[in-house]
Amino acid sequence: STSGDAADQMDASEKQRWLKLIGRPEDVSPSQEYTGTVSMKGEGDAAQVTGKKLLFVAPQTSFLTDIIRQVGKRNEVKVYDGARVNETVDLMEWADLAWFEWCDKPLIEATRQPKTCPIICRLHSGEAFTELPAQVTWGRVDHLLFVNRSVQELFVRSQSARPSMSIIPNAVDLDRFYLPEDKTYNKKIAVVGYLNYKKNPALLLYCFKKIYEYDNEYTLHVAGLHQDPRIKLYFDHFLAENPLPVCYEGWVEDMPLWLEDKSYVMSTSLFEAFHYSVAEGMASGLMPLIHNWYGAAGLYPSDYLFDDPDDCLALIRRLEQEDRPSLARKNREFVACRYDVNQITDKIMRLMAGVLHTGHGIAVE
Repeated sequence: STSGDAADQMDASEKQRWLKLIGRPEDVSPSQEYTGTVSMKGEGDAAQVTGKKLLFVAPQTSFLTDIIRQVGKRNEVKVYDGARVNETVDLMEWADLAWFEWCDKPLIEATRQPKTCPIICRLHSGEAFTELPAQVTWGRVDHLLFVNRSVQELFVRSQSARPSMSIIPNAVDLDRFYLPEDKTYNKKIAVVGYLNYKKNPALLLYCFKKIYEYDNEYTLHVAGLHQDPRIKLYFDHFLAENPLPVCYEGWVEDMPLWLEDKSYVMSTSLFEAFHYSVAEGMASGLMPLIHNWYGAAGLYPSDYLFDDPDDCLALIRRLEQEDRPSLARKNREFVACRYDVNQITDKIMRLMAGVLHTGHGIAVE
């Protein structure tokens, strides 16, 4: 913040809201689902989306590429960034179905207008930690989609609304991310993503410092950029005091190629709804090192979770003794079974068909 640390400015009510989010109220079980969906099993063509006018409202469409490509084969598709509410309203009058990617201002404004078509919203982790969901008129949203259970739990804890809900995880394109037949293992650790507070950069440095002290042949390779000058200052100071082989490799366009000569992928995040770099790394034969953030155990094998730098080192040392080619095949199979883009897109298509057919969605899990 340009005017001072956010933590210093947090008032008592905001602190209580965070305590409520972080706590685990007795009436919300971590395994409980609030789907409110209608099963359409056995209805055949009812689960096809064909000849429809579909609107996607999203200021940023990176998560929608595969969905838009798939539905665009049989339907007329328009994509709009949601910058002006009057244009969003006009497009919704045209559409048979509107998909809002993010629970943010465009959705808030759209749900304050007369309803003209069914609405699906996909809520990501970023919005779950804000007051944005509380501003939505949920009675005008036909289905709320989450990418993992922990984000759904945060919504349920903080919001009284109970729209029709379901969970469909993010997807990995296994044709793009491949396991090289001649994959060899070295001591290169990959980190992918912007270096911001969410990625827990101090823990990243301390984990790598512990690993390097154990074996100084290990190197850390960062595919990403700094987003916060304070964190960059911390990195610069830390590495000046603790000379470590940390290689900044900037923004990487060809991620599958970049991953080819790496052996581990590390995530030290505070919280993630998915963390693509972990799944993409596993699909590419890398061994994951995953900080045990809230919800990680529901996404990835518990064998790869660690709690602190000592645990991280213990995980590395264990993996050094494993048959890593065999583990790599097993890890790729794990990603294929849970996050394959074709399976996930099929679930989303069935969800859209269900909303068009019933107004509420279908049971997709």
